Amino acid sequence: GMKMTKITDNFCGYLDVGDDTFAYNVSNHVVTLLPAQIEEAKRYEVLDRIRSRNIDASEYLFGVSDDNCRIAMLRNGKFSGDSFGLNSSIQFGTPIIIKASGNFGDFYNMLTESWDNFHAITFFGGNINALCNPQMAVQRSPLDEYKKMSSSDGAREIKIRPWNDYTRSVDFEIEGEKATLTISVSQTGEANNSENMESYSLGELNSFIRFSFENAQGFDKIAKYYRVVKSLIAILTTQNNISFEVYLSQRNSDNQYFKTGVCKIFDHYENYSARKWHNVIPIYSILDSVPMLIDKIANNEVEPLLALLPEDNTRTKQISITNVQDLCTTLEVAYDWSKRSKEEDLLIAELKRNIKKTIADFIETHNEIDIYKETTISNAFQYLDYTLKQKILTMYDENCDVVDAIISKWSLPQVDEANVGSFVKLRNKKTHSGKIEWGDNANLYTVLLALGYACLFKYIGLSNEVIKPTLLHIF
Repeated sequence: GMKMTKITDNFCGYLDVGDDTFAYNVSNHVVTLLPAQIEEAKRYEVLDRIRSRNIDASEYLFGVSDDNCRIAMLRNGKFSGDSFGLNSSIQFGTPIIIKASGNFGDFYNMLTESWDNFHAITFFGGNINALCNPQMAVQRSPLDEYKKMSSSDGAREIKIRPWNDYTRSVDFEIEGEKATLTISVSQTGEANNSENMESYSLGELNSFIRFSFENAQGFDKIAKYYRVVKSLIAILTTQNNISFEVYLSQRNSDNQYFKTGVCKIFDHYENYSARKWHNVIPIYSILDSVPMLIDKIANNEVEPLLALLPEDNTRTKQISITNVQDLCTTLEVAYDWSKRSKEEDLLIAELKRNIKKTIADFIETHNEIDIYKETTISNAFQYLDYTLKQKILTMYDENCDVVDAIISKWSLPQVDEANVGSFVKLRNKKTHSGKIEWGDNANLYTVLLALGYACLFKYIGLSNEVIKPTLLHIF
């Protein structure tokens, strides 16, 4: 078990910027700094230095918290202060705060690397519990046990199954770093809860996703790994507004992980997805393809799909014209994910060759006009490609069994030339044309979003036998 040190919304301490020390106060993600020098003249020197500090590169600033733990805050924006110099405080926004998990000599003696390095980063709880139900760690009593209990003296046993029953690991690579992804359930310690009038808690089970690395990683990698895991969970939840906790660990010589820091990472969401396990994609059902999915996320290939996912629970049932445009973009991109036979693409290439030949013949007989300088003809054919409508119909043909299952589940409109044509036309309507004639298009949106997901899952190597039941979870 482990004690979770939380980072509170407000705290204070000392922070170093360059060679200067400031007293700071943190309120949520805004950090206010005051020069900690006694003489006024020295304070002005310090303020001048911080105001002229080069802030083009982001940096972690280090210091201590009021309870004497080491602290690090990411700064990737500007220091702002009173330009007249009347107010001697400086502010900056921080997206990530890291606090050491201990504050005494013993803690620092345990470290196997400097504190600003980690061997593992763990993301746990929150929306991760839906993707991987922590209940799997509990040994379920057989039914007759419950029957006996109703007439019993209240004695009951709670058994936690052994780690190996529910822990899964898979190796992957991210940005050239060799890593292992582990999914399991952690038990946070039982204790008297002072916030709840000393009720006694048996502790909590939370599912976690952990990246552990062969080589120690610096704090500068945290934002990247967080973004990858957040995107992974968003795709499996079908919403962007998700949350979970994050902490860092180092490995000791016995290959045991111990916690070295807890991270607070700020987001801008009003609320968080409330989707339960039966309404999201269970991570174990696609586990073998997760390394490939992580790779696509890290290379920004999944950005168009992420842009579609709602950021607010009140908007989960609404579709805007922007969503339609984003979905069209996603499908344009998804078309290139498929390993389809390239015969048709060869036909287009042949057409381009024939057009070039026609232009060449034309130039031979008419030298009075410079076709390439004076017309757009070469540009017109450089990008010759299938229409989006045609691409969508092709992708549907390739994934129709999966998509048809969703269509029949909800009696949604068929994917045919007329329907797809009218959907694609929506994209070209200007947003400010007021009311949109949605017609069947709102229902077709769901069908085409499912098609986008089917293409992504095929791209990362899942078979149709897996894709179909998996997508019926979320659609």
